[in-house]
Amino acid sequence: MQNLSKKLQQNIAILPDQPGVYLMRDVNGKVIYVGKAINLKNRVRSYFRNLASHSPKVRAMVEKIADLETILCQSEAEALVLECNLIKKFRPQYNISLKDDKSYPCIKVTVQEDFPRVFATRRKLKDGAKYFGPYTDVGSMQVMFGFLKKLFPMRTCGKMGKRPCLNYHIGRCPGPCGKFISQKDYAKRVECVLMVLAGRTKDLEKDLTAKMQTASENLEFEEAGQYRDLLSALASFNEGHKAVTGRVQKLMKERTRLENLQLKDDVAAAKELQKVLVIDHPLKRMDCFDISHTQGSETVASMVVFRKGTASKKDYRKYKIQSAEGKPDDFKSMQEVVYRRYKDYEDLPDLVVIDGGKGQLSSALKVIRGLGLNDLPVVGLAEQNEEIFKPSQRKSIVLPKDSQALHLIQRIRNEAHRFAITFHRKLRSKRNLVSVLDHVEGIGPKRRAALWKEYKTLEAMHQATLEELQAVDGMTRSAAEALYEFFHKI
Repeated sequence: MQNLSKKLQQNIAILPDQPGVYLMRDVNGKVIYVGKAINLKNRVRSYFRNLASHSPKVRAMVEKIADLETILCQSEAEALVLECNLIKKFRPQYNISLKDDKSYPCIKVTVQEDFPRVFATRRKLKDGAKYFGPYTDVGSMQVMFGFLKKLFPMRTCGKMGKRPCLNYHIGRCPGPCGKFISQKDYAKRVECVLMVLAGRTKDLEKDLTAKMQTASENLEFEEAGQYRDLLSALASFNEGHKAVTGRVQKLMKERTRLENLQLKDDVAAAKELQKVLVIDHPLKRMDCFDISHTQGSETVASMVVFRKGTASKKDYRKYKIQSAEGKPDDFKSMQEVVYRRYKDYEDLPDLVVIDGGKGQLSSALKVIRGLGLNDLPVVGLAEQNEEIFKPSQRKSIVLPKDSQALHLIQRIRNEAHRFAITFHRKLRSKRNLVSVLDHVEGIGPKRRAALWKEYKTLEAMHQATLEELQAVDGMTRSAAEALYEFFHKI
């Protein structure tokens, strides 16, 4: 775990041996994965050990983890429900990509059998059974299913034997195979389960109460006792479900409260920055630019946008730089990107932040003022000493390290830097992939393009089977064999 940030290492070191939910965040604080665990310490640490043994998707996720948050729960059931609520709320990238090849589960009741079973399945068959679902909220389904198995025990074995198994002896099955329960009494349990799964718990409660009273009036006390026990089980189900749901709702409210506080902090930081820079209007929108390249090749620029102190991803833009391609010239690259951004006067910001010192600021300002945008505030942020440069001031502005304004402008600059580097690496990876394929016999421009469309990285292509390579549009058997042989000689 030597490549992890100090903050992340500290968070991992103090993980508790308790059930709960963990949220993985990237460098921008965005939640990229939500998971639950019986033991938070063991589960979370497993991501960072023996990384090579994980799938490519998990490795890609782990590389993006910059911070970690945990929420303790009282039980695994509570963690399941909270996990599902948080996934619904944040829609994390890797919860979707790691599970998008799975169908949603159903609960199946084999009513066509003399002694029906209840279990979760991902396959719906035309076999006479009753299916409930599919459940997109898998955690909630598992919680409900756990209650049902505990409160209304039913057989789970695929084929009934002549003697009761271990489940009977530990109270998880009423033992129909040993004739410890009649088919009629077993059917009462099945009826309860079906009504619960159909969401008719109130109807079930009325029905069981009426049957208990009737049996009692007819002096059928044993049968009345059975209905009483079923009513008690139903009450436990409802109370347990309400307790878990109530605590989850409380946790969600607390999270919303914290997010609202963060939003207020962001607005406050924007106001402080406005005051520091002596700008006479609120900083509702801020644009920040950065340049990225490798010795002048694959030069790109990024523009990130913060609205009211918070990142606005939908407004981000990335640019391939043409004017400085082949030779490193950050000043010229910055001039090109600000010209392309502001030449049409579209959705102008309240502040422009340039990643760099006086030189970068001067080059950008020359173009911006040349476009007639004389009143648009522009500043530069030099990374070495975190100095803010204003065109009208000879001295730089150095803010206290605990300044909200400093933290805000650093976040904007860091986000622009991250976005530019990500785009640059993608282009560089694509270029390297094409150059590698140039050396494979039978792989021309069209097949290279088809391979790049199908496999986004060299690693993914390397892992493909011969049959998968041959299935790519335009590929022949001989070309696929040549490519497969080339990769496996590396």
